[in-house]
Amino acid sequence: MSHRYLLLNEGSSSKRRVFDKLIILTTLVFVGGLIFTMVSKEEDPKDYSHVFNAFHDCVHPKLNHLKGNYEQFWHSFTNLTVGCDNLEEYKALDIRPAKNRDEIKYVAFPRQDEHLTMVTLGIGHDVNAEVKLKELYPNIEFFGADPASDINRDLYVNTLGGKYFEYAVSGTSGMQKSRVFEKEKYEEEITKHIGVDYFFKNVLHKDRIDILWIDIEQNEYPILEQLHSNGLIDREGVKICQINVELHKDIFEPNSEVEMMKFHDFVFKLLEDKKYIMMKPVYVKYRTFRFIRTFIVNVSDKECTDLYLK
Repeated sequence: MSHRYLLLNEGSSSKRRVFDKLIILTTLVFVGGLIFTMVSKEEDPKDYSHVFNAFHDCVHPKLNHLKGNYEQFWHSFTNLTVGCDNLEEYKALDIRPAKNRDEIKYVAFPRQDEHLTMVTLGIGHDVNAEVKLKELYPNIEFFGADPASDINRDLYVNTLGGKYFEYAVSGTSGMQKSRVFEKEKYEEEITKHIGVDYFFKNVLHKDRIDILWIDIEQNEYPILEQLHSNGLIDREGVKICQINVELHKDIFEPNSEVEMMKFHDFVFKLLEDKKYIMMKPVYVKYRTFRFIRTFIVNVSDKECTDLYLK
């Protein structure tokens, strides 16, 4: 065999080896990419937009014709939307009642055992529902705020085993008007308020509030306005997973349209924001006062949906 033939043969073998290596490398890259794609898909957060879409598609057509009509919107909201409470998509939530002396609150129970944070704004001499909730799910840390320490401190600390804060939590900090429940009746007073965003982030040091109950006699509106995307609570990085709230009117200014307008705007912003759903609405007449109770659930933030939706 000639020297020339050996050189040609060695060159051809060398090229084949390089080519084979390229094929192996390409195969490995392709397989690795396929595995990565499959794993990534498994790790993607679940999409619960269908839950919000079901809420929107049921509620929006019933309310849209009342846009801008604040008074009729207020008085008709419950009757118009109560039929949207039993949507098939809501079966992703394990919703259970918790009864106080004169009302029923609702709780979406977690799908896995995890430590929960609950906040009550406006204790009102009644922690029956919180006590019942603690019996059903002991792994909850309770925080309560109410400017009237008489009775409320003892109930929240000694009966419930929670932590009590003697001030009103609302939209901003400072001395402001409050309607305070003392000696079995409400009195209008100037009390110390603390901004809700500061309270969650810098007093409680919490980035996620699992259960929030609000009954603060018309000071709820400045809090609700902060729930939306890019609101103060949202910008602080605090997630609110579920809320029971009373929305009032005519507390400080009888026959005023302001609260009805705020309620109207909040609902339509909720529909636009694609973050929360509203359910279990109840229209309440109490003496000369009117208010709406409702249950609000976060179906957008992963920390909440991972825990409460299946």
